[in-house]
Amino acid sequence: MTARRGFTLIELLVVIAILGVLVALLLPAVQKAREAARRISCTNNLKQVALALHSYHDASGALPMGYSHVPGYRTGGFGWAAAILPQMEQGPLFDAINFDLAAWTVENATACVTPISSYLCPSDETSQQGQLDREGLRFAMASYVASFGPGDMDFGDPEDRRGLFSRNSRIRFADITDGLSQTLAVGERHNGRFAVLSSGGHLYAETVWPGAIREDPDDDHGHTTLFQTGHTPTSPEMDDRDAASRHDGVTGFAFADGSVQFLKHTIALAVYRALGTRAGREVLDAGSF
Repeated sequence: MTARRGFTLIELLVVIAILGVLVALLLPAVQKAREAARRISCTNNLKQVALALHSYHDASGALPMGYSHVPGYRTGGFGWAAAILPQMEQGPLFDAINFDLAAWTVENATACVTPISSYLCPSDETSQQGQLDREGLRFAMASYVASFGPGDMDFGDPEDRRGLFSRNSRIRFADITDGLSQTLAVGERHNGRFAVLSSGGHLYAETVWPGAIREDPDDDHGHTTLFQTGHTPTSPEMDDRDAASRHDGVTGFAFADGSVQFLKHTIALAVYRALGTRAGREVLDAGSF
């Protein structure tokens, strides 16, 4: 009877080692492919938002306000992303919102916690089905914020009109004298802990689609729906008012002309701030960003 020969322990260990090396070699490639797919999805989201903004402008003669504010907080709070819901194929959700009431009322609670896939970047895992809770107020998380410009929305003028969106704004394309292709409209900001260790005084980013979250009459929290070009994207100095993403080395932006570009985190701050203004008269080389 012929003896059956099996693998020796050494042979098994060699096979396991080879498989381990192959997995180690393939895993980065798989991860890179997955991130490439996520970036394509994010690009499509930003493009859809840009087209929706153009459709809104065509219908109303101006871009939507960054967010609405009425003294006394009896109404208001809803922002640009809520305004373009019909153009984002979210007509029923838009109809479910009572814009005569504030975003933080019980009547609007169901609508404001509804997640919208087109407002979510796949790389922003924190925001998937997530909700931001502030003193009993809950809002569905999002991954995109509109451009406030180079000003300071908290300690400066929340109605600064140098960017495309601010409190109670109504900017027309005709007001963008710097050129639509050189003016930021919407960018990324993830939720949760910053992707970098920041010295900016905050640890967590807060982004939602309904608009500005009110905590008290002196702070309408415009940064939950807007970003300012105070620091370059995902900068070590960033705070919760800046743009940021979980993409490696880049952050996605939709420009006012409807184009989408991923800006490197190494972009010069002066160039980035110039892109944040609509009428700053800066002269920019297309190769600078």
